[in-house]
Amino acid sequence: MGLAHATRLSRWCCCSLCLEASTSRLALKAFTDQKRRFFPHLEDEVVSHLHDGQPGDTKKSKLFTSNGYLEEKSLSEILKNLEHEVPNIKIFTYWHLDWSKRASSLASLLDDDFVDPSKELNLQNMDKSRSDALTTTIDQVAVIELLVPSIFRAVVSLHPAGSTDPDAVAFFSPTEGGSYLHARGTSVHHVFKHVKEHADKALQYFINAEPSKALPLLLRWIASYQTLFTKVCSKCRRLLMMDKSLALLLPPVHRPYHQTSNVGPDLQEAYHIGCSSYDG
Repeated sequence: MGLAHATRLSRWCCCSLCLEASTSRLALKAFTDQKRRFFPHLEDEVVSHLHDGQPGDTKKSKLFTSNGYLEEKSLSEILKNLEHEVPNIKIFTYWHLDWSKRASSLASLLDDDFVDPSKELNLQNMDKSRSDALTTTIDQVAVIELLVPSIFRAVVSLHPAGSTDPDAVAFFSPTEGGSYLHARGTSVHHVFKHVKEHADKALQYFINAEPSKALPLLLRWIASYQTLFTKVCSKCRRLLMMDKSLALLLPPVHRPYHQTSNVGPDLQEAYHIGCSSYDG
């Protein structure tokens, strides 16, 4: 009798444990379903943490946008968002050595007075194909080129390569080419020299104010210069103003960088150097 009782007791315990385990699984499933329904971003965040640190993966950070949506902000996503927001801007990515070759190739296309549009277009298409090929190795991207044909060429360097941390920026005319075309270089044109000086201040502001958003803010601010030669000054309402120190007529070369996160590139104000009400 004692053995039979022990056997029955053992079976009862096993059934109880199975029932408890089954109940726990059901409760966990219900909790998981509710979490996925009401907090879908939490699961995405866990997945991103699992992938962080794996070779070849670009580290991602989570940011809230102005609309309150949670987004992943990898380097590739930042560039895709910019391309979507400013479709007329050409975006190319390079390794350090590749950018040096690119700058040299630009010099070979240039003429003192004229750049053949077909050559420039062919070069853009070639680099576009090349840029697409670099998608799989975006963790090694060190230089970003932003080109608005006939307006400007901006060069941004990232350190370390593949990160979303900008460390230098420069502006050039689309008709410039040569070894001085890099993120710490200076244009031969006075307009872009002034823009470069202002860009250095903007970069430092973004890094200090919102380091996790510095790159997307900088790129959006750069995109506001697509109206460099067409947008009138927000203060004097004129397009050109005489720079007395240079005896040259210059367009509004200042774009306020404090308001970049609040307005789009098309709505950015513009000021002549002498019309800026504050630094930035």
